[in-house]
Amino acid sequence: MDFVIELSGISYSYPGRENQPVLKDINLKVRRGEFIVVTGRTGSGKSTLCYILNGLIPHFFGGVLQGTARVAGLEVAKATITDLASRVGIVFQNAESQLVGLTVEEDIQFGLENLCLPPAVILERSRWAMAVTGLAGLEGRSPWRLSGGQKQRTVIAAALAMYPEVLVLDNPTAELDPLGKAEVLAVIERLNKEMGLTVVLCEQDLERSASLADRIVVLDAGRIILDDQPEAIFDNAETLQRLGLRLPQVTDLALRLRASGKWTGPLPVSVTGFLSNLPPKVQCITSTVNYGGEPLSKSAEKVSTNTAKIIVDNVSHIYPDGTKALDGVSLRVFQGEILAILGHNGSGKTTLAKHFNGLLRPTTGRVLVDGIDTKNATVAQLANRVGYVFQNPDHQIFAKTVAEELAFGPRNLGWPEEQVQEAVEVVLKEFNLQKYREKDPFFLGLAERKLLAIASILIMKPQILVLDEPATGADYTINTRIIDYIQELNKKGMTIVVITHDVEAAAGYAHRLVVMKSGQVVLAGEPGFVFRHEELLRQCYIEAPPVTKIGQELNRVGWQGDMYTVEQAYATLARLL
Repeated sequence: MDFVIELSGISYSYPGRENQPVLKDINLKVRRGEFIVVTGRTGSGKSTLCYILNGLIPHFFGGVLQGTARVAGLEVAKATITDLASRVGIVFQNAESQLVGLTVEEDIQFGLENLCLPPAVILERSRWAMAVTGLAGLEGRSPWRLSGGQKQRTVIAAALAMYPEVLVLDNPTAELDPLGKAEVLAVIERLNKEMGLTVVLCEQDLERSASLADRIVVLDAGRIILDDQPEAIFDNAETLQRLGLRLPQVTDLALRLRASGKWTGPLPVSVTGFLSNLPPKVQCITSTVNYGGEPLSKSAEKVSTNTAKIIVDNVSHIYPDGTKALDGVSLRVFQGEILAILGHNGSGKTTLAKHFNGLLRPTTGRVLVDGIDTKNATVAQLANRVGYVFQNPDHQIFAKTVAEELAFGPRNLGWPEEQVQEAVEVVLKEFNLQKYREKDPFFLGLAERKLLAIASILIMKPQILVLDEPATGADYTINTRIIDYIQELNKKGMTIVVITHDVEAAAGYAHRLVVMKSGQVVLAGEPGFVFRHEELLRQCYIEAPPVTKIGQELNRVGWQGDMYTVEQAYATLARLL
């Protein structure tokens, strides 16, 4: 058997934490050409495993590495990072940590130039990599002017251009829109199938990646808990849930139906697999049975009778380099609603949201916040009304300790010190950050830094909260905590705007969805209304949730209604089966 990766008895501890191993007795073999998905909650050891595969551990991070790791014929502990770099490509979770060039093309060509390849080969590979990752036309753009998802695609393209034997990806599609994720994963799958590239994909989103995998490896607390084919892994769905993993919607739906005696056989991982296992009486519905429960969120009509907290009136915005990011946008955000803004990478979502608190000003048009024209107010004046949480927490965090980070905002608002300290203690408890009180924020994991960034804004008690991709990089447990907290704040009257690519989650918590394309609002309304526009959504690089696709298929055979959450789908199918 030709194994390209062989890990035997691997345990690892970071420097200064020798008694706290992150990986414990890992034994893993990967055949040449295999596609492996490694999953697990935040802190399970996925990223550390990636660092071992390309030699960053032990050669860069140091620490204590026990056991033997062989990758692409090299023993990791004895080979140099240079030796491994031409055989093992790696894509980190944080794209910005890998950007080095002044232009997209230069960034992608950097590794090829270090291999001393002929100029014609460098040009051919880089342009191919840009084409397959959807970056064609952005060759001369600065990577730092790209959206978060475009930055991630640039890093993936740079790794693909190296033609490695093994491609290791650490949560690489976290910042991509749904169809962007599908496109990148399709590219990786094609490289795996057609070129025999061995792929190790560390991923928390199993909705799309599971169907590509030959095997799924589940880590928890540094140990391999499960290692099997996808069908066997998902038939053990209860264990995945106990480990804090988010099941694909169709798997979750079938699991609920199985628990009520309505589903037999294996649990599916795709819409096609789910539909093929439905009994004939459901596949050929002749009567109409609609969803009988109340909508999970307050209706858009009820919300729209409230006062508009934010009014965007025919706003356009042109950046200094001439990029027109917004083009005649008009929008209302109503008191007490949760509004989710969806759209492809670069569609203008973040640019629009930065107008809400004065970080950006309209080139033409106007933005009113509680009747105040943002052109006539400073960011500091708007801070009491609008709190903004950045997509990348490292753009927001700067203090030496977590407690100091939380205290910074209230102190600048002039709160008495006693009130500041009381608020800090309350927020530390609410976000389960007490144990990090005196820690340096930059040494926290990405998910914890996300929570801290949100907490540092909420401590100031704004009337409106804007969150840019609040759960990117967070596991399902932390994602659920963030969403629960958002909904609790909303119940208390806070108006919330969420920029997100997580269509499935947004369908469950948002009162209204706004869809953007090329700097314009092209669709807005309740989730059920928005998801009926299949072709327009596809043009905007958005896919409806899998359960919505199930509902659409049922509509074609006689059922009438909408379903866009697992709860709605279960309520409907439990009555039909």
